[in-house]
Amino acid sequence: MYRQILIPTERAHTIDLPAEMYGKQIEVIAFEITEPARKNHEKPKFLSDIEFIPDFPSLDEIRKDSWPEKW
Repeated sequence: MYRQILIPTERAHTIDLPAEMYGKQIEVIAFEITEPARKNHEKPKFLSDIEFIPDFPSLDEIRKDSWPEKW
Protein backbone atom coordinates (compact mmCIF):
# COMPACT_ATOMS: atom_id res chain seq x y z
CA MET A 1 0.00 0.00 0.00
CA TYR A 2 1.19 3.50 -0.78
CA ARG A 3 -0.41 6.61 0.65
CA GLN A 4 0.37 10.21 -0.20
CA ILE A 5 -1.48 13.24 1.17
CA LEU A 6 -1.26 16.38 -0.91
CA ILE A 7 -2.90 19.76 -1.21
CA PRO A 8 -3.82 20.37 -4.84
CA THR A 9 -2.85 23.72 -6.30
CA GLU A 10 -4.04 23.01 -9.83
CA ARG A 11 -6.32 20.64 -11.72
CA ALA A 12 -3.80 17.95 -12.75
CA HIS A 13 -1.20 16.25 -10.53
CA THR A 14 1.45 13.56 -10.90
CA ILE A 15 2.17 10.96 -8.21
CA ASP A 16 5.57 9.27 -7.98
CA LEU A 17 5.00 5.60 -7.21
CA PRO A 18 7.48 3.21 -5.60
CA ALA A 19 9.31 0.81 -7.93
CA GLU A 20 7.47 -2.25 -6.56
CA MET A 21 4.23 -0.91 -8.07
CA TYR A 22 5.57 -0.59 -11.62
CA GLY A 23 3.59 -2.69 -14.10
CA LYS A 24 0.84 -3.52 -11.58
CA GLN A 25 -2.79 -2.50 -11.62
CA ILE A 26 -3.44 0.11 -8.92
CA GLU A 27 -6.47 2.03 -7.67
CA VAL A 28 -6.37 5.76 -6.96
CA ILE A 29 -9.03 7.22 -4.66
CA ALA A 30 -9.28 10.95 -3.94
CA PHE A 31 -11.39 12.47 -1.17
CA GLU A 32 -11.26 15.54 1.04
CA ILE A 33 -9.78 15.13 4.51
CA THR A 34 -11.81 17.08 7.06
CA GLU A 35 -9.35 16.80 9.96
CA PRO A 36 -5.73 17.92 9.72
CA ALA A 37 -3.23 15.20 8.88
CA ARG A 38 -0.92 14.14 11.70
CA LYS A 39 2.71 14.59 10.82
CA ASN A 40 4.75 11.38 10.84
CA HIS A 41 7.10 12.62 13.55
CA GLU A 42 4.25 13.62 15.88
CA LYS A 43 3.33 11.05 18.48
CA PRO A 44 -0.34 10.84 19.47
CA LYS A 45 -1.14 12.65 22.68
CA PHE A 46 -2.27 10.16 25.33
CA LEU A 47 -4.66 12.47 27.19
CA SER A 48 -6.41 13.65 24.04
CA ASP A 49 -7.37 10.02 23.32
CA ILE A 50 -9.08 9.54 26.70
CA GLU A 51 -12.78 10.21 26.76
CA PHE A 52 -14.13 12.44 29.55
CA ILE A 53 -16.19 10.50 32.12
CA PRO A 54 -18.59 12.85 33.96
CA ASP A 55 -19.28 10.36 36.80
CA PHE A 56 -15.61 9.98 37.72
CA PRO A 57 -14.79 11.89 40.94
CA SER A 58 -12.31 14.75 40.94
CA LEU A 59 -9.03 14.54 42.86
CA ASP A 60 -10.45 16.77 45.60
CA GLU A 61 -13.43 14.46 46.07
CA ILE A 62 -11.16 11.40 46.23
CA ARG A 63 -8.90 13.08 48.80
CA LYS A 64 -11.82 14.27 50.93
CA ASP A 65 -13.63 10.91 51.01
CA SER A 66 -10.83 8.34 50.90
CA TRP A 67 -7.72 9.65 52.61
CA PRO A 68 -7.22 9.11 56.32
CA GLU A 69 -7.40 12.24 58.49
CA LYS A 70 -3.88 11.71 59.92
CA TRP A 71 -2.28 12.45 56.51
